[in-house]
Amino acid sequence: MRQVDLRIDVCAVVALPGPLEVAVSVFIPDVVPPDTGAIVMAAFPGGGYGRGYFNMRFPGHSGYSEAEHHTSMGIIFIAGDHLGVGESSVPDFTRLTVEMIAAANDRAVREVLTRLKTGSLAKEIPPVRIASTVGIGQSMGGCVTIVMQARHGTYNAIAPLGYSAIHTVLPQRSEDARRKAILTFQHARGGELQNELIAATSAQIEDFVYPFHWEDVPADILQADMSGGYPLRRTVPPFGSGTIPSCAVQMMSPGFVAAEAAAVTVPVLVGVGERDVCPEPLSECKAYASAGDVSVYIVPRMAHMHNFASTRVQLWDRLVGWSRLVSA
Repeated sequence: MRQVDLRIDVCAVVALPGPLEVAVSVFIPDVVPPDTGAIVMAAFPGGGYGRGYFNMRFPGHSGYSEAEHHTSMGIIFIAGDHLGVGESSVPDFTRLTVEMIAAANDRAVREVLTRLKTGSLAKEIPPVRIASTVGIGQSMGGCVTIVMQARHGTYNAIAPLGYSAIHTVLPQRSEDARRKAILTFQHARGGELQNELIAATSAQIEDFVYPFHWEDVPADILQADMSGGYPLRRTVPPFGSGTIPSCAVQMMSPGFVAAEAAAVTVPVLVGVGERDVCPEPLSECKAYASAGDVSVYIVPRMAHMHNFASTRVQLWDRLVGWSRLVSA
């Protein structure tokens, strides 16, 4: 596969002081389907992670790159850093809202699609005929993807992964710790945002390893993810982000995207791990009241951070098969 890294100006759609840019990586398969057109997936990560989450590499291990998996199937894959995340611009978090992040992501994806169609992405890549677009969001990215679709109609189908359109609840080892986590994340949408919000709420969470990683994740990979601290990282791995927008805390509140989820009309694939943040995965279908095609896929031996799981390829294969189905 070929990789093209870009920075997309989003000042026109975000009412905050600039410069404001969204960093994206575009992964092009060696062979793009010439007649039927290409499926384009665009993926955005969860809180504490950057776009490198979709193209992870670990010494002594193989098969952790979702981008590599999808491009091997002929799919064009876009991975992006939200505004305020990773290598994207970091504006004032007391003013940055989920609506702004969604608008910036939409602008970035549309610019990449335009460059693909016109052959202006890179000189060695000819114009691409696009058959359909699929939006993928992991955790926080799932939330933003739902908002993007409802407000901007960015994609032909969406796959919110590890995010509940009803109530995102972080699993814990004990019921008391779980209830405490629920009470910690009660920040109404549109409420006051503080720069210290991430630190204050994360201090109330008993355990981040249990909800994020299944027990069979290799010790060195678990170490690579969690040893530098989470959610506020002291050291940032290649797949991580040193910043998390304060509004990410609000996304854990009940019904945070209820209106947007109900307004989505394109096909939806809700993907979750066996131990994840959707307390009742099959109930998620009810949230997408206007969508005529809603699927739920529960992956065994997978916790919240799906791409670290030993069963990650099961989810990736389902995304490819489902994308082809809804595209057809």
